[in-house]
Amino acid sequence: MTETMKLEGIRRPKRAGRGAARNVSALLVNSLDSKHILGVEEIRLPDGTPGISARVSFDGGVSWRESWPLPVDTEWAGVVGPVLAMDARGTLNLAALALDPDRSRASLVVYRSEDGGIHWSRPAVVLEGTSECCYSIAADLNPASPCRGNVYLAADMGNLLCFARTSDGESWSGKGHGRPGPMLLGLCFNPEVLVDANGAVHVVWMTGPSGCSILAADSADGGQTFSAPVTVADGIVGVQEGLPETAPATCIAPGGVALCVWADDREGRARLYHRRSLDGGRTWQGPSAGEPLVACAESGQHEFQPHLIVTAGGEICCAFYEYGPKTPGGEQLVDLAMVVSYDRGATFASRMVLSEQPWDPAVDPPLSHGATRGALGWLTLG
Repeated sequence: MTETMKLEGIRRPKRAGRGAARNVSALLVNSLDSKHILGVEEIRLPDGTPGISARVSFDGGVSWRESWPLPVDTEWAGVVGPVLAMDARGTLNLAALALDPDRSRASLVVYRSEDGGIHWSRPAVVLEGTSECCYSIAADLNPASPCRGNVYLAADMGNLLCFARTSDGESWSGKGHGRPGPMLLGLCFNPEVLVDANGAVHVVWMTGPSGCSILAADSADGGQTFSAPVTVADGIVGVQEGLPETAPATCIAPGGVALCVWADDREGRARLYHRRSLDGGRTWQGPSAGEPLVACAESGQHEFQPHLIVTAGGEICCAFYEYGPKTPGGEQLVDLAMVVSYDRGATFASRMVLSEQPWDPAVDPPLSHGATRGALGWLTLG
């Protein structure tokens, strides 16, 4: 994530309708104007078709206005899994999966908005393939980068790593463009794309759902060519059935400190494990299988679905979910928690609970079941 997100004072967008199933899938804070916030969510339309609703705030979340509906093709069976990025021109980019009528296949499409999220262009089809797809979007915002303004997509279409890029937001190129061709040989699950302070593009992915490795490759020429993959971590144990799939979360801070965090079940419950790099991800410290992010985890809680961000002051924040009884013998509930590192990712402390109260994931469950996986699902327990 290149934007600095203020974690206080952000309100969740309103539901699209009373009693509508929803999935608040993405929230973006404008890195140049913190009062400009865009929230997108999956909704169920009156005819049962999944769709995407967008709302925008220009006063820091105090008030929200609904965007104009996103254009959709009449042949689609719905649109799911929105992810967001703002490019260097201030244009919003929203990637989502457009489902084919039989829902076995889908197209990865990108919408654009040049007025802050009020109106959206017709979508550009970037990739075509299976509807079981996880993907990530990032933009190069660095003033000194020769590729400033580029937007990048990484996806695991057909469990193969596909990559696409654009410099103008309209035409896309790259491996897998128009067909699910691999960027690199080998299986890919839950990829993430990010851009560091020098404008280099990094793609991080898993080689399987469990008992696998986390790999990474980088590009210094705007995604035209990539380095040979390096191993970030080995021996990953995927989380148990019922929790969202293990998916790595990665950040690269100015100065080259990189951190990769994932949920691991090697202890018989999901805990966050990590590895740290001091050279921008070329080499990684500590045991090859990683170490717990926090030495003393909350007793009896599953930790999963981490998200990383680097603040303007250099702190590295890791937000994640905790699932388990909040009182002895109590119900299995979910909290949103966060830990912070003040020493460039060497240690994490200052654990805090961000949710006002824990909630039951079986009540009013989200929509993302099947079309999206891993980091794209808001919370897929149940």
